[in-house]
Amino acid sequence: MHRPANNLRFSLLHGLYWSSFCILYSFLVPLYRHYGFNDVTIGFLSMTGSLASMVVQPLWGLVCDRTGRIKGIFTAMVLLSVFVSYGLWLGRISAGWMFPIVFLLASTFVSMGTVLDSWVMKMGNEGHSVRFSITRGIGSLAFAATSFGFGHLLDAAGMTIIPLAFTFMALLLAGTAALTRAPVHINQRLLAEDTMPGPVKHPLAAFSDLAKNRRFVMLLFSMMLVFIGTGASIVFMPVRMAELGGTNVAVGTAMTVMALSEAAAMLSHHRLAKRFRNELLLAVSLFFFIVKILVLAFAPSVALLIASQVFQFFSFGLYMPSVMHHLNHIVGERQLTTAMLLFASGSFGLGMMIGSSTGGILSSMLGVQSMLLILACVTACGFLLHLVSSRERVCS
Repeated sequence: MHRPANNLRFSLLHGLYWSSFCILYSFLVPLYRHYGFNDVTIGFLSMTGSLASMVVQPLWGLVCDRTGRIKGIFTAMVLLSVFVSYGLWLGRISAGWMFPIVFLLASTFVSMGTVLDSWVMKMGNEGHSVRFSITRGIGSLAFAATSFGFGHLLDAAGMTIIPLAFTFMALLLAGTAALTRAPVHINQRLLAEDTMPGPVKHPLAAFSDLAKNRRFVMLLFSMMLVFIGTGASIVFMPVRMAELGGTNVAVGTAMTVMALSEAAAMLSHHRLAKRFRNELLLAVSLFFFIVKILVLAFAPSVALLIASQVFQFFSFGLYMPSVMHHLNHIVGERQLTTAMLLFASGSFGLGMMIGSSTGGILSSMLGVQSMLLILACVTACGFLLHLVSSRERVCS
């Protein structure tokens, strides 16, 4: 049951996924600027991707939990996204072409990131020797290496190579996924329960059950507020970099520092969790999301903006494993994938959608720096709401 190879296989999966993600998605804003899109258009394009994630991700979670075909769905969507990625070339014609392409990419490839996370968590729950913090940390290391190298490659070869590079990595990812074990035992047991006599539950009953889970709902709402500001900072970091005179190489270097810091946190999360409560680690991560936005707003130079990405250790690096373990604790196994994708769509998806669209409008009116300061206040509200709801649970 316990096979060391499982960690290696899922580390490879996470590595290939986040390398592919970096190539396809992390340089979209520089691509938009290459096509000449303004800040408002960039904001609404980012909102479109977030809208797709918000709507489609919970449906993928429901399908995965109901059918147990998590591996097949993941592999098929990665392959489909390869064909969709070539639509990015249409941006040179008009920004209008980019909206359906971004929507489809978010619905297929981007949505599979949380499906992969759920796959790993389910394998661990089943008893396999798979540790999420390690495999996801390897993903961040792969992202770091890719962002550094790909930033240089884009400056040398041009933005049009994005779909070609993505095709190569995505095919490797799909092939690895097809050869990786799925959580068969748990899925077979759950599917067997569905065939037992008794009242038939509506396919959407999982959403209703989650809506009655107060801990889940409060976590979802507070994280949505956190990611309104954080999402805007992610989208407009390359814009802020350009304001300071940075190039694609500078953006790639910043993402490398960010990803390395993130990976260090994820790889050390298991040891930190032995010394500190998971809830404390989650609270610390939310506080540093605020710090990271403020540093981005006030960084006076490209060098300091790049150096500030080390705060990713304390923000997203601690956040990702902490919130996933928290979700695994407060949600039942039967609804785990649905809960994770619904949470991702409502927190990161909806938060990014609001943050990127509002950020585009505010930045065009007030400038990027003022926009970041305003939305940092929204992130702070999410942090405070989480602290209040956590204290209520302790006192009740």
